[in-house]
Amino acid sequence: MDGFLKRAWVEIHLDRLAYNLSQLKSLTDGSTEIACVVKANAYGHDDRHVVPFLETQGIRFFAVSNIMEAKQLRDAGCKGDILILGYTPPEYASELSEHDIIQTAVSLDHAQALSQCAEKPVRVHIALDTGMGRIGILTDDIHTCISEIEQIARLENIQAEGIFTHFASADSYLEEDIKYTRKQLDSFFEIREALEKRGLTFKHYHCQNSAGATFYTTYSEKKNTLVRFGIMLYGLYPDVSLELPVSLKPVMDFKSAVSYIKTLKKGQSVSYGRTFTAHKDMTVATIPVGYADGYSRQLSNIGEVLVNGYRAKILGRICMDQTMIDITGIKGVSVGTEVTLIGTDGRETITADDLAQLYGTIGYEIICGINKRVPRIIMNDGKIVHIAEY
Repeated sequence: MDGFLKRAWVEIHLDRLAYNLSQLKSLTDGSTEIACVVKANAYGHDDRHVVPFLETQGIRFFAVSNIMEAKQLRDAGCKGDILILGYTPPEYASELSEHDIIQTAVSLDHAQALSQCAEKPVRVHIALDTGMGRIGILTDDIHTCISEIEQIARLENIQAEGIFTHFASADSYLEEDIKYTRKQLDSFFEIREALEKRGLTFKHYHCQNSAGATFYTTYSEKKNTLVRFGIMLYGLYPDVSLELPVSLKPVMDFKSAVSYIKTLKKGQSVSYGRTFTAHKDMTVATIPVGYADGYSRQLSNIGEVLVNGYRAKILGRICMDQTMIDITGIKGVSVGTEVTLIGTDGRETITADDLAQLYGTIGYEIICGINKRVPRIIMNDGKIVHIAEY
C-alpha cells in the first residue's frame, strides 16, 4: 500500500470473487440462473465495482434491499435485472418502472397499492411466507394464498414475473431444522404446482439462498429458475460449524498500520476504563482504527490482529478511532508497519467468522459493519485496480 494514506482500509480481491463464483456455479446444474445478492453495498465490498465485475463474469441478475440501492446500481451502469427483496412504498412505483427495477410484492394490499400508483407496468416477484415470518403471503391456507397470487397477477400495471420464498434455518443440520426447511420447500412447490394446474405460470421460481443451494440442492434445485447467492459469494460460511462441499476464498481483507509505539511499564493501564493493566513491561503499538470504522468495541481485550506474521492481542478498550495492541517480542515493527485485522499474514489467518465467534454474532455483521469512511481498495491478481472512497 505504498503511497496510500495508512490509516485503515479494506482490500477487495476480484480474483477471489471470480473463484468463489466458479465454485458456486458447480452447485447448480447449469440451467439455473444465479442471482448475486449485492445488498448493503455488496455486503460491504463496494457494489460500484463488484457488480460490473460480476457482469463480466456472465451474471445478469442481482438482488438488493431497497430502491436506493437499486437506483445506485442503475446509475453505475448495471444492465442486468435488479430485484428489490424488501418493501418499497407504493408512491415510488413510477420510479420502479422508470429504472426497470423488479419489486417484491410483499402482500396483496402492497401489490394493489403499487398498481394504483403506477403509470406504467411494474415488474414484481411475489413473496411467499412459508415459515420465515418476515414478509410475504402466508401459505398456511393454500386456497387463500393461491387466490391472492391470482389477484396480483391480474392487476393493471403489475407484471408478475416470479414467486419466491426464503428459508429460516437452511444453514442448520439439526434434525428439527432440516424438517422445517423441507416443510418450507414442500409448501413452496405445492403452491407452484397448484398455480400451474390453474394455468398460471411465472418466469421465475426461487427459494434457494446460499445455505439452501448448498445443503438442499438435490432436493429442489431442478425446480428453481434462480438461485440467490449472497454470503458465500464473498467467501464466508452460512454457518461456520458446517463443512461446505466447495472451497471459498474471503474476498475482503481489513487492514490498518501502526501509528505509534511505546513501552508500557508494569502497573500502567491502557485506554478508557483502565480495563487492562500491564503485569510486566510491554511494547505497545497504537493502530488508527476503531469502532467508528466498524471494528467492534466488543473485541476489546479479547481480539487479536496480525503483525509481521504474528498474532498481537488487543489491549484495553477499542476506541472510536484507535486501538492498542501488544507487540512485545515481535521484531521489525515500526510506525507504518501493516496490521491485518481480517485476512492472512504469513501462516496466520483471521477471518470475519473468527471475529464473529469472539462475541456471539455472525460473519455477515462483521463485513457489513465496516464503515464507509474506510476506503475500499479494489484489487485483481495482486494489483490495485481502483481506490474507492466515499
